[in-house]
Amino acid sequence: MSVAVHEGSLLAVQQDQTFWNPQQIAALKQLGLQDATNEDLAVFFHHSQRTGLDPFARQIYMVGRWSREGTKYTIQTGIDGFRLIGRRAADARHETLEVSDTEWCGSDGQWTNVWLSHEPPAAARVSIIRNGGRFPAVALFHEYAQTKKDGSLTQMWDSKGALMIAKCAEALAWRKAFPQDLSGLYTTEEMQQADNNRVTVTQVQEPAPAQVTSLQDAVAAHRQQSDGITADQKHELGKLIKDLDLGRDEYLTFVAGQIGRQVAGTTELSQSEAATVIAALSADPAPDETVDETTGEVLDAEVVA
Repeated sequence: MSVAVHEGSLLAVQQDQTFWNPQQIAALKQLGLQDATNEDLAVFFHHSQRTGLDPFARQIYMVGRWSREGTKYTIQTGIDGFRLIGRRAADARHETLEVSDTEWCGSDGQWTNVWLSHEPPAAARVSIIRNGGRFPAVALFHEYAQTKKDGSLTQMWDSKGALMIAKCAEALAWRKAFPQDLSGLYTTEEMQQADNNRVTVTQVQEPAPAQVTSLQDAVAAHRQQSDGITADQKHELGKLIKDLDLGRDEYLTFVAGQIGRQVAGTTELSQSEAATVIAALSADPAPDETVDETTGEVLDAEVVA
């Protein structure tokens, strides 16, 4: 599988590359990987190349977490990244591919294809059917749910628990069905529990003044950003994040669900995107709301299969 190529950009990854070029390394450091070693970056390059996902569009990213041995990095993507990798792999091998309907289970052990309770489900299950072979996976809510310092669920896991655990189950199924293509790669939802009661060392910093102006221009063009977020909007978002006690990963996951793309921080939002996120954070979502992952539209629980 070839890495995503973007002609005409300083960040374009060429198929004959064996490592990041200086412009790409500078951009990665602006995205928050200042402390990553060359060995860490080599692993990230390998995963980016073999999956074909674009790190500069935040389709795939590396998250650092503190441990006694130092900062440990995990390669992460969204569930759409898994779907894209699986579809590409199946098409390349001329295989059939299906995804089963999601099912949820309560504490009573009964499975259903729609979750209507205001309480989170105990588990979710999904199967990937690859070339006739079935690869089922079950994800338990208590093993994946992200919590705050006081032990309560974070906003996304509290208000959209059925959706979040369904993504974890689907990711498990994709990895079982395509171990060669997805081994060592995890979705954001799967890894959020890793931040329970710990401080993430590697934080994405606000963009510093660039050493090379053309590199900043390339990053801006690559993300296709215009009409950047205003100072008032940044202030409002900062206040909402503090009031809602949102962690960084939780906030970025929420933002991605609202605007349909991954961002490294608030400063990457356009004015219209910032307005969308502010409106969503200011709202008081009903417990049974579910977000359509394709359109970002909030669906009533009764119509979610």
